[in-house]
Amino acid sequence: MKTIVAPVMTEKSVLGMDNGLYVFSVTNNATKSSVKDALKKLYQVDAISVRIVNLPAKKVNFKRVAGVRTARRKAYIQLAAKQVIPGFELPKNKDDKDKKEKGK
Repeated sequence: MKTIVAPVMTEKSVLGMDNGLYVFSVTNNATKSSVKDALKKLYQVDAISVRIVNLPAKKVNFKRVAGVRTARRKAYIQLAAKQVIPGFELPKNKDDKDKKEKGK
């Protein structure tokens, strides 16, 4: 059974990746231990802690039509020190540093 659905890539979650904190969308029946096992199987990393958050359904309006955003579930995963999940690193641009130095 698939436990981890997809990574959650928001500004807040990307900032946490530098500290080893990753956010994933998980299925409704996922437990902390099943998320740990899925991470070990998919990415070969060790999770120190797993926190699961249930986000409620929200009433929203699409133009003038009322609707409901579905309830969802996220897992916040803290990895062991010096471990990263491959493919989730942010590129470090040297161009940004050069532009700042030229501006001074």
